[in-house]
Amino acid sequence: MRALAKLIAWGLGLVLVVLIGSRLLLPPGYSISTEVLIRVPPDQVWAQVGDLTKWTSWVRELEGLTVVTGETPQRGAVARALVYTGFETMVIEVTVVEKIPQVRLRYRMTGGVLDGVTPTLELQTADGGRATRVRWTEAHAPGGMWGNLIAAALGPVVLTHHEESLNRLKFLLERTV
Repeated sequence: MRALAKLIAWGLGLVLVVLIGSRLLLPPGYSISTEVLIRVPPDQVWAQVGDLTKWTSWVRELEGLTVVTGETPQRGAVARALVYTGFETMVIEVTVVEKIPQVRLRYRMTGGVLDGVTPTLELQTADGGRATRVRWTEAHAPGGMWGNLIAAALGPVVLTHHEESLNRLKFLLERTV
């Protein structure tokens, strides 16, 4: 019985050290940005980026997306996305916050560990209008007792997700040219 009490005390002590250490040593959030140059004009890129219903063809691990309210290209449109996280499928609502055709799309996610995050997809004309530079940025500071640890784990995962998705978009668009 004493051995079990000792083991529990050590376990609780370890959890306390990890919690305090993460609060002191890890940043409270992450900020990521990735970009890709796609050798097609901005209007063709925008046809994929600006229409939420087309995201399933290029956004990694997006199993399905259904527009719930509004027309998908418009500000205020809400879509329900089914995202496969590797071990489960979670439902996230995506709300268009800002939409400037062929320039910028900002959206807010509601649900899951990314609740309240507002990523931005920006398009910039390149190579005299024959190519498009696409940048995907996101910042998030999860709250709560474990927020720093969650942010430290999520940052690299989200960056990889965005990089792979943009490369899928590039492949999708450039192979049709």
